[in-house]
Amino acid sequence: MDEAKRVVIKAAEYLGRGQRICLATVIKKEGSAPRPPGSKMIFCEDGETFGSIGGGALEHEVQKMAAEVLKSGTPRLVEFDLSGREPGIDAYCGGGVTVFVEPLGISKNLFVIGAGHVGKEVARLASQIGFSVTVVDNRQQILRDLSDDRSIRKLAAEPGEISSKLNIDENAFVVICSRSHSLDENFLETILPYRPRYVGLLGSRNKAKMIFERLKAKGVEPGLLESVHIPIGIDIKAVTPEEIAVSIVAELISESRRREDQSR
Repeated sequence: MDEAKRVVIKAAEYLGRGQRICLATVIKKEGSAPRPPGSKMIFCEDGETFGSIGGGALEHEVQKMAAEVLKSGTPRLVEFDLSGREPGIDAYCGGGVTVFVEPLGISKNLFVIGAGHVGKEVARLASQIGFSVTVVDNRQQILRDLSDDRSIRKLAAEPGEISSKLNIDENAFVVICSRSHSLDENFLETILPYRPRYVGLLGSRNKAKMIFERLKAKGVEPGLLESVHIPIGIDIKAVTPEEIAVSIVAELISESRRREDQSR
């Protein structure tokens, strides 16, 4: 069994145990460099590694990068100069390599706050294209209407229970579309300090202005409010809940792809 195959099998073992890992692959070699294209190495959250892409200073730098990639969830493509002529890596092989570092085992977590007409359609569509979806509502009965879709997690929660019941972090996507402006405001106030990757609020600019003014008065950072997408979704002249869901999920895809493009 060749080395690359062993690394792939090991990666599957880690993922099967629920571990998040980074897979680093040498995709280009110029001049003298320690390992050929196709060489692979695994970097785990706990510091464990498997395989090799060249040893020494190169692997040390890639390991630091892997920690950043695991945190952001965004892959990176990086060129390394191993000639010793440029500041950076303490290596004198004479050539260079290009390494692709990709996170594995990281779900795109989407939290849909509100299980009304739009929220249900957003959850169903997003779950079909690879998002790990949790729908949050403080009404048990309306959550039962989603019980036929086992791919969607359902959670009954009030705004004050977010910290104890939801694992919202800087990689999360959040769509807020509850049944009232006051609930939207309370959920938004609770969620923004977690600085999710994407927060969208269903409603008009007038609604945003009203809610934002109140939240500023409560001490919410203006920069956090400026990051909120409202009106939510890509403008496709949507009218029905299904059409609005398409526009929202399209924006989620766009935001996800934008981060990936920035890493290249």
